[in-house]
Amino acid sequence: MDNFSESVNCLKCKRSSKCFKKLIPSELEFINQNKTQILYRKGENICKHGAFASYVLYISDGLVRLYLENPNNKNINLKILKTSEFIGLSSIYGDNIYNYSTVALKDSVICLIEKDSFRKLLADNGHFASEIIKWYCENEKQLFNKIQNLGNKQMHGRLADALLYLCNQDLLNEQIFSHLSRKDIAGFAGLSTESTVRLLTELKNENIIDITGKEIKILNPVLLKDISKRG
Repeated sequence: MDNFSESVNCLKCKRSSKCFKKLIPSELEFINQNKTQILYRKGENICKHGAFASYVLYISDGLVRLYLENPNNKNINLKILKTSEFIGLSSIYGDNIYNYSTVALKDSVICLIEKDSFRKLLADNGHFASEIIKWYCENEKQLFNKIQNLGNKQMHGRLADALLYLCNQDLLNEQIFSHLSRKDIAGFAGLSTESTVRLLTELKNENIIDITGKEIKILNPVLLKDISKRG
């Protein structure tokens, strides 16, 4: 952690997610009184796998990489989290620890919300709870698809999946590759860095992608999707 950022009142927040729009002013004020807002600098760990989960974390503004740590230092990257997304929801009613690690890909403002306060809102406001469940279910679906693809596909298919994910519409405005190393991309594909660099070169030579510095652009999405399907 780095600095406490200038806290924004929840009632005036312009980056609130769809779920927070279901809260009435008194409930937003309740959240405001039971949160701490912190600025994490680029590269800082936000939460650590196995650490005690004291809070639900809300990304007020930022970009975060969520990953599983492996003993051999070959981490598996699961997801990029953006502004208005959550970290640590599974700790509200499940194990009281974080089940993954996260790191800030750029300077990110994170709201740490006390779990007891979050649970109270879930119990008191059904519309709020419904939106949280929708977000959680969609997130879970994406993670299951990720695990299935890593387990069933060969190297070309896994890298194609990783590139299609990192170039999708949701991340289009994030200039995502400027925040990622080749090792990070390898982590999304479940490959070694060396294999990833080699396969990226192959895709470039086949005019499926273009590479300029760190930036990667898909030139032939139809063919890349076909590689993904064939696995």
